Amino acid sequence: MALRQPIIATLGHVDHGKTSLLDGIRGTAIAQGEAGGITQAIGTTEIPAETIRKVAGPVMEKFHFSLNIPGLLFIDTPGHEAFSTLRKRGGSISDLAMLVVDINDGMMPQTEESLNILKNSRVPFVVVMTKIDRIEGWKPAQSFLENVSSQKEDVIGKFEESFYRVAEQFLAHGITVDRFDRVQDFTKTVAGIPVSAKTGEGLPELLAILSGLSQQFLKDRLAVTGRARGTVMEVKDVTGMGTTIDTIIYDGSISKGEYLAIGGTSRTVTKIRTLMLPQPMRDIRTEKKFRYVDEVHAASGVKIAAPNLDNVKAGSPIASAKTQEEAKTLLESMDKAEDVEIRGEVEGIILRADTIGSLEAMINVFSKYPIKEALAGNVTRESIIKAGGNADPKFRVIASFNVKPSEEITTFAKDQGITILVSDVIYRLEEEYGKWQKAKEEELKKAELEGVSRAGKLRLIPGFVFRASNPAVVGCEILGGIIKPGFHLQKEGKPAGRIKQIENQGESVQEAKIAEKVAVSIDGIQIGRGIKENDILYTEISEADYRKLIKHMSFMSESEKTVLKEIEEIKRKEKPVWGL
Repeated sequence: MALRQPIIATLGHVDHGKTSLLDGIRGTAIAQGEAGGITQAIGTTEIPAETIRKVAGPVMEKFHFSLNIPGLLFIDTPGHEAFSTLRKRGGSISDLAMLVVDINDGMMPQTEESLNILKNSRVPFVVVMTKIDRIEGWKPAQSFLENVSSQKEDVIGKFEESFYRVAEQFLAHGITVDRFDRVQDFTKTVAGIPVSAKTGEGLPELLAILSGLSQQFLKDRLAVTGRARGTVMEVKDVTGMGTTIDTIIYDGSISKGEYLAIGGTSRTVTKIRTLMLPQPMRDIRTEKKFRYVDEVHAASGVKIAAPNLDNVKAGSPIASAKTQEEAKTLLESMDKAEDVEIRGEVEGIILRADTIGSLEAMINVFSKYPIKEALAGNVTRESIIKAGGNADPKFRVIASFNVKPSEEITTFAKDQGITILVSDVIYRLEEEYGKWQKAKEEELKKAELEGVSRAGKLRLIPGFVFRASNPAVVGCEILGGIIKPGFHLQKEGKPAGRIKQIENQGESVQEAKIAEKVAVSIDGIQIGRGIKENDILYTEISEADYRKLIKHMSFMSESEKTVLKEIEEIKRKEKPVWGL
């Protein structure tokens, strides 16, 4: 019975070394080239049997088994919490998984999320504890088993403490984890494999354990049968080829010239024009030179070019057929996948992404905000006009992941008063929007308070009446809040003139605050007639201005809040229903 290579999902928390781990095996540097050091899409990498034998041969001999699978196919999934949808898609077709945990940091939110995904999808997994090279005093080597016993006693103690601290965290979630060489029953205990992507230590043991578990427990699942079945992972536009789909073929075989049934919302039948495989040991996301092949066998990550792929969505099931009629029959039996894109009329933000998979992640990230529209593709004039249709200025914005707008579109957006935020790291894009929205709220609050009378309290200092009237000019001490030219004043609820000008040490100023002593010219009063030295005056505040001030209390100092309360009490004595 022919066996295909198992599909292994790589899951875990952001920055715990998932891609670096595969880099260590591939001898590539994909992790260093990723935006923000974080995987943004699902990639696939094939590790052929000859590479496994070369790297892990001595370990397989120690565990007394030979390799009879054609290799391993890894899916490298995003680690940030935003990408649960992508991880679920990866997990749903995976035979086995590596849950990557930094041995020094232990379980993190995305580790727990990944664990729940694995539990729900019933995918068996191993725990890969990375970054053992960072354990104080650890001396690296290639083989963990050969190296661990040669470490100093205190260093082994630190390692064991770190390892079993992580194991206890998994036990709290009902999962028993032990070091792979100490596991008696792999059906009851999850293997924990210590590794260092940086030095390569533990990678031979990791490949050996993954291969051994696949051969021992997944034989029936790995049996290849019939025509190809798979899943669309990403939809990409490639220069010279048009729209292509990156797929995982998890069963059967597929050939150039055959027909392809694609489920999901597009539900289409097309004829395969080209099949392309990345070079062995390369990631399909980053590979530039593909191998053109006539046939592909499971399990493989393969790029397919064919007509009518523009509306295909990531996550859609696919199946190959010899004839168009057979493909149409297959299509009828496929489940219709949920449409990812959003086209609504609600007040909300507009999202753009380079691929459907990325768009799914964006929608997940921005789920705490109302979303008016979320589409894969370029920012267009129509999307800018739609953003401008938001009555709330906080939503007159477009967040764009990996899609840089043209100069023409950027200029049009500025003319329409629309902000376009662009980033190549999704979670940072959400952070940027959060900051932009907060700044916009502050700007709107300030604009709303323009021309509003603020709460101020001042005392006329005895002996500093420079002019009694027309206008009165008197030295004042600001006892609380803020005063500005144009503010009307009151004394015990009765009008007490209007501030014409404020001077501080001979210079005209636009405001005065608590504890400042300034000269104030006041129209409409005469010192000595109704208003006298040492009197305390308050600013006059209308009910409309009062409501605005209460709404925007965050802009007020504590002294201004206190003065506003005093003004409220004065007004309520005069008019009990005054205020809110």
